[in-house]
Amino acid sequence: MGTIEYILTYITPYIAVVVFFGGLAYQAYQWRQAKPIAAHLSLFPRPESRLGRLGDTLVEMFTLRGLFRVNTMLWIGGFLMHVGLLLLILGHIRVVTDFYFLWDWLNWGESELHTFSLIAGLGAGFLFMFPLFYLLLRRWGGSVKFLSTPEDFFVLYLLIAIAITGNHMRLVLEPDQHAMREFMQGLFRFNWQPVPESAGISFIWHFALAQVLMIYFPFGKLLHTIGAVFSKMVARS
Repeated sequence: MGTIEYILTYITPYIAVVVFFGGLAYQAYQWRQAKPIAAHLSLFPRPESRLGRLGDTLVEMFTLRGLFRVNTMLWIGGFLMHVGLLLLILGHIRVVTDFYFLWDWLNWGESELHTFSLIAGLGAGFLFMFPLFYLLLRRWGGSVKFLSTPEDFFVLYLLIAIAITGNHMRLVLEPDQHAMREFMQGLFRFNWQPVPESAGISFIWHFALAQVLMIYFPFGKLLHTIGAVFSKMVARS
């Protein structure tokens, strides 16, 4: 293993985790320190209870219904991309642990689990990747191009690169899940294990790009996924 690969797999992951959680904590502190505005900003109609406003906010977040009313095509692309992302996050839990209770309940063995993992992983990967190309093409044309910033293109290219390297591992290489889990658990326990050879160089790229995303997340536009909860709660308060 080369020096750069060693750094990207055993050193920078800890830096990315510290920056990610430290950045989120800093942003939360900044939001808490913001002075309240002496004006009534409520948007009507709104639920009366705090729990009702939270539920309304979460429905808005997960369905993007406000965007659906404004731009249906953009809603389709954004909604599919977010669904694919959610499925990928759930699937990546298996990199650290596994849903043993679920596989036992379904009475699935290694063969059924491998088939399901292949189909579900590819489905979620493509469901996440293809809308990103649509969103990128949209940025390159029409009035949206003049409203786009370099950060908008950076985010899309970064997410597309992560999706491509992940799909390449899943479709072409099929890395050993058990070896991958041992590697990731070794990072958590500071008991480093070798990088699975079955993952190839695509894993190094995928892992490094994911770390870039973690470092960027607390300070960029993608923070809207968390900030939206607070802003919508204020709008409905």
